[in-house]
Order: sequence, then C-alpha cells, then structure tokens
Amino acid sequence: MYFDLLEKTLFDAEGSSLIPPCNIYNVDETGFSVCQNGSQKIIAKKGKKNVGILTSAEKGKNVTMVCCVSAAGTLHTTNVHISARPEFLDRGPVGAIGKGNKSGWITGDLFMEWFSHFLDHVQPSARPQPTLLLADGHASHTNNLQLIEKARERNVILLIFPSHCTHKLQPLDVAIFKSLKLHYDKEVSAWLHQHPGHAVQECDIAELVGLAYGHAATLRNATSAFAKTGIYPFNPNIFTDEDFAACDVRALQFRQSTC
Repeated sequence: MYFDLLEKTLFDAEGSSLIPPCNIYNVDETGFSVCQNGSQKIIAKKGKKNVGILTSAEKGKNVTMVCCVSAAGTLHTTNVHISARPEFLDRGPVGAIGKGNKSGWITGDLFMEWFSHFLDHVQPSARPQPTLLLADGHASHTNNLQLIEKARERNVILLIFPSHCTHKLQPLDVAIFKSLKLHYDKEVSAWLHQHPGHAVQECDIAELVGLAYGHAATLRNATSAFAKTGIYPFNPNIFTDEDFAACDVRALQFRQSTC
C-alpha cells in the first residue's frame, strides 16, 4: 500500500514523472550525547584482560538533530538543544539553526519551526512541481494539524512511512545516520586526546557533529540511500521473502497455539 501510494504521488497515469528528485525529501531526528556509544574497537596486547578507553563522562545530556536530505543529495539541518544559547551552534553544520527545549526532544512546535526553516530554503511554492516530504510516524509529524495545513498551502505533500519499516524504507536510517554516529564517536575520541583532563560539553557538540557531518552527509550517501529504499529510482520490489520470514514463523506459532 505504501509503494502504491508513493507511485501515485510520483507518477501520473501515463507513467510520467510528477516530482523530480530535487523535490523529494526525507526528514528525521537523531540524538547525540557528550559521551561516545562505546562501540569502538581497541587495540591492545594479546592476552591483556583489562583494556580501557578514554571517555568524556559516565552520563551526559543529549542534543537532538533534525536532518533532511533530498534524492538529489541536498541536506538541511536543525539542532535542538536543552537551552538555546548562541554558542551552542559555534562551528556547527553550515546553515543549521538552534532551538531550545527542556527535554532535548522534538515537539510539535519545534518541528513547525524546523518546517519553516525548510520552507525558507527549499521555496516549494516557487517550484512548478510539488515537493514531497517523507517522514516517520512520530507524533510531532502526524498529530500536527498546523503542519498539515501549512504543507498544503506551500505545495508540500507529506507522506508517512508505515510503522516498523523505517530501517528499510527511510533513507536517513539506511545510509546516513549510522555513518554519522560512527564519525561522531571518532571526533569525540580525537577531541578528548587533544584536550586531556577535560570533558565534552553541550557547547562542543555542534562542532563535533559538524565535523562528522562532512564525512557522512555526502552526495554519494544521500543518492544511494534513496536508491536502496526504492524511492528514487522508484523500485517497489526492495522487500524479499526473507524480510517476511519472521512473520511466517509467528503465523505458524499462532496456528499451532490455537489448534
């Protein structure tokens, strides 16, 4: 059903394209902590049992980044911080804006601010074809009447991914966020070696994310992400029988339990 709807959005009845790749976007949020995720490999002498790694702190505050990428490779970012101090964006990703929220998470109001930022950069009303914005089912996207009304006014089509499928359907999850987190951890480790005795603070995250972002958010990764998810070029056959194997096992277990 999702691919049927996507096809109707992208093509007319004759199969002609209605929306070019530069007008197809995916938006999602991801979080960064002042601490690494601890998944880095460590080189040590063979047989050594106690091996440690330098870390910033045991616990740390999080910063959420809203990232948006197009099928043509264009990227936009917004950082959401626990407080909106101007220095929190020093040396951060170019063009990013910072907004404050006590929880550090995205709310409907914050997402609306990002959407206004998106509209200012993309200018969908001035484009001859509509702009397609794909997002997951987060409440800030779906339970947001103001967002839906503004999208309609500005020539933006909103399409929500089906539940529990973003690992396969969402370009940012498929080819960008994992690389971004790995490069971020490397930047944090390098920063700690350059600043012995100091811990990474919230005001340092924007710079570290900016450095990692340059490695992960590449044109190649972006266009590859949309191809792998079957969005552009359009390919509704990205799921195989193996992807549904777990469902078959559960169906068999259910039938056995009801017999």
